Amino acid sequence: MERKNVLVIADLGGCPPHMFYKSVAEKYNIVSYIPRPFAITKSHANFIETYSIAVVKDSDYFKDISDFEHPDSVYWAQKEYDKPEELVVEDIVKVAKMFNVKAITTNNELFIAPMAKACEKLGLRGAGVEAAQKARDKNLMRESFNSSGVKSVKSKRVTTLEDFRNALEHVGVPLVLKPTYLASSIGVTFIHEKETAEDLFFKAKAYLESIDVPKAVTFKAPFIVEEFLEGEYEDWYTEKGYSDYVSVEGMMVNGKYYPLVIHDKTPQIGFTETAHITSTVLDDDAKKRIITAVAKANEGLGLQYCSTHTEVKLMKNREVGIIETAARFAGWNMIPNIKKAYNVDAAQILVDILCNGYSSDLPGELLDNPLEYIADFHLYPYNFKQNGQLPIDLETVIFEDIKLPENALVGDTKITAFNTIAKGSEVDLTLFEAFNGLAYMELKGNNSHNIVKSIQNIQKNAELIKKGVSLTT
Repeated sequence: MERKNVLVIADLGGCPPHMFYKSVAEKYNIVSYIPRPFAITKSHANFIETYSIAVVKDSDYFKDISDFEHPDSVYWAQKEYDKPEELVVEDIVKVAKMFNVKAITTNNELFIAPMAKACEKLGLRGAGVEAAQKARDKNLMRESFNSSGVKSVKSKRVTTLEDFRNALEHVGVPLVLKPTYLASSIGVTFIHEKETAEDLFFKAKAYLESIDVPKAVTFKAPFIVEEFLEGEYEDWYTEKGYSDYVSVEGMMVNGKYYPLVIHDKTPQIGFTETAHITSTVLDDDAKKRIITAVAKANEGLGLQYCSTHTEVKLMKNREVGIIETAARFAGWNMIPNIKKAYNVDAAQILVDILCNGYSSDLPGELLDNPLEYIADFHLYPYNFKQNGQLPIDLETVIFEDIKLPENALVGDTKITAFNTIAKGSEVDLTLFEAFNGLAYMELKGNNSHNIVKSIQNIQKNAELIKKGVSLTT
C-alpha cells in the first residue's frame, strides 16, 4: 500500500517528540512544518530530521545563521510570532499542497484553530473550524459545556476591571481567573476572598501581558472568570495520595467520542500538575460517570476528527465537573505511557483516523487493567520549600543535583527513568512553578497505591544539592 504524506505542524506540547515522530513514521511519510523555529529544542529538531521526509521552516524567523541554533530546553516560547491567523492558514495550506498531504496534525495548542481552517480549505478531516475555536477559547468552551448536559458552571468574560468587578458579583468567591487562550495552567489564579480580588486581577493581567503568544491566536476576551469546582476526594477514592481530579485521553471520530484512558493524578501545587498515573484505580461506577460526562462535553463542542485531552474535577456525591478540554494530545509522557501500559499507539491511531476516517486499532471501550502502572512524575522547588530545604522567600538558586532518598520505593515500585535540569542552572523561583521542574522521573509497578506512596516519600525526603542563593528583600 502506498504510504500517505502527513503534515505535522511542529511546535511545543502534546505527545512528546520521542514517541510521536517514530510512531507516525512507521506507517506514514511525515512532512514537518516549523512555523516557530525558536520553539523547537535540539532534541525535537533531531527527531524531526530523523523521521521526516521533508522539513519546512518559516524563513521569516531567520535573520542570520545563528538563528538556526535550537535551544536545549523550551517550556514556553518567549519570542514574537506576529503573523495574523489568515497568513498562518495560508502558510499551512501552501505547504500541504506542495507535498499533497492527506492529513494535518499538531501537538501544539496554539495552532489548533489555524490548522482547522486549513483542513477545511483543503477538504481534509479535522476538528472542525467552529469546534476548534470553542476548544481554544475557554469562554466559548464553558458556554458549550453549560448547554451540553454536563454540570453547569457560572462564568463571565473579562477584559476590563469593570468586567472583572461584574464577574466577581455574578460568580462569587471562591472563583478561578483564567486566560482564555493559554495552556499548561499558565496564568490561572485562584481567588478566595473579595478583599484581595482586584489586586490579584491586576497581577494576572500584568503577567498575561508579559507572555508572548502568536498573533494568530484569537479570542473574544483575554480572561474567563468561573466558579471554583470543589472536589470531594473521599467520595471517589478509598486510599490517600491521589488528587481530586483526573484527565481523560480520547479520540473524536466523525463527531463521536471514544475514550482511551483515565489518568489518576497526585495532588497539584496550586494549578501545577505533579504526577500522572496510567491508568486509574477508580471503580467502575466512577469511570462510567466520568466517561459519560466527558463524551457529552466533547461531542457538545462539535469536534469531528481529533484527539482530545479532558480535565475533570471529582466532586461531592460523585458529581463530575468538566474543567476544560483540548483538541490535541496530552502533554508530559501520558501518550507514550498508554502504549507502554496497553500496547495501544494513540499517535498512529490518530493519523489513521485523519487519513482514513477510522482506525482498526481504536479501542471500542475505555482501556482498563494495564500491564503495569506507570507514573510520570516531576519534582519542583515547592517540594524543597515544603521539606525545609529552601526558604519560602528565596528568589534564585543554582541547581547542582538531586539525591533521591534510600528506601523511598514501596513494594515492587521501580524508578525506570530519572533526569534533572543541567548542573549549574540558575533557577528563577519567582516564575510560575510549572516553568521550574527540577527533575523528571518515571516510576513503574504492579500496584498504583505503592507508586503513590513512593512519590510521597520522594517529595518529602529528596535532597536538593544547591549553591548561590538570593533572598527577597
